Amino acid sequence: MEERDDRPVLRRLLDFPVEDVLGVLALLAAFAVMSVQVFLRYVLNDSLIWSEEAARYLLVAIAFLGCATGCRKACHIRIDAIDLVLPERARRALAWAVDAIVLGYVGYVAWLAIEIIPILGRQPSTAMRMPMWIAYGVIALGFALAALRIVLARLPGARRE
Repeated sequence: MEERDDRPVLRRLLDFPVEDVLGVLALLAAFAVMSVQVFLRYVLNDSLIWSEEAARYLLVAIAFLGCATGCRKACHIRIDAIDLVLPERARRALAWAVDAIVLGYVGYVAWLAIEIIPILGRQPSTAMRMPMWIAYGVIALGFALAALRIVLARLPGARRE
């Protein structure tokens, strides 16, 4: 029998792991670009001008989107030795404090990335001539999604994966 999801539609939409989907697509694209480059270089003795730059930007995108995934799954690296000795109430207070600090950090970095887009965003990348707002936009998106995941995890009825 299928389990019924009684969460509101907005909550179900917000819980959709968009960062995972985008990260997997970026990973597949990076794999494809690098595979084609290896084939061209070692089999056909030729190469693409833009492949290394594309792979670099895709790997950067994977890293920043992975930050949001880590926040959603609550699986970032942490030292939990203090958690083992604290009473339950203090442990919850510490978790709230840590989430507040991380939320402040990711929110600030997202804000900085958004502010830099108009300044450097029109500049094209070297090989692909891609507007750099895309590269900076991925940073903003990753950290904004991370902030959203931290907030959503603290709302009533939140489910951590």
